[in-house]
Amino acid sequence: MSEQQKSITKIFTLGNRWPWIIVGMLVFHASIILGTIAVVSARHDLYVEPDYYAKAIDWDNQRAMREMADTMGWTIGLQVQKKEGHAEGHAEGHAEIGQTIQVSIHDRDGQPIDGALVEAEVVHPAHANDRIHLVLLSVGDGQYRRDITMNIPGFWQVNLAIRYQGIQAMVRREIETRENP
Repeated sequence: MSEQQKSITKIFTLGNRWPWIIVGMLVFHASIILGTIAVVSARHDLYVEPDYYAKAIDWDNQRAMREMADTMGWTIGLQVQKKEGHAEGHAEGHAEIGQTIQVSIHDRDGQPIDGALVEAEVVHPAHANDRIHLVLLSVGDGQYRRDITMNIPGFWQVNLAIRYQGIQAMVRREIETRENP
C-alpha cells in the first residue's frame, strides 16, 4: 500500500469520522433552512397589513375613532343578504352572483342617520391580500347598501369607516358566509 493510500485510509478511520459527521449535519441543517426560505418566499398569499407603520403611528387617533360610535350612542347594524341567480355560462341556480351588504345607522334616540359617508373594507382572513374596498350608497332611513361578491365561505372581517357631520367613526364587525347549496 502506498503512502498516499495509507493517508486516505487514516482520514476515514473511526476517530476521524466525527468531524465529517458534524459537517454533514451542518450542511443538512443549512439545506433545510434554505429550502424553507425558498418555499416561504415563493408564496403569494402571505399577509402584510397595508400601511402598518402609518397605522401604528396613528394608533391613538384610530382608537378614538373606534370608540366614537359608542360615545355618540350610535347603533350600527350589519347584514349580508345572499343574492342568487344564474349568469351566462352557468347552470341554472348554481352561479352565485354575490351578496348585498347593508349597514343601518341610528343615533342615541333611535333616529336614522342619513347623509353619512360609509366606506367598507371587507377581507377574508385566509386571503388577506385580496381586500374589497366599497363605498356604500345611502338608500334612506339610515340604510346604506352595496353589492359585493364574497365567493369564499367562512368568516369575513368588515371594517367600516363612517363620516357624518365632522364626526369620524370606525367599526369592526365579523360576518359569516356559507357555501352554495
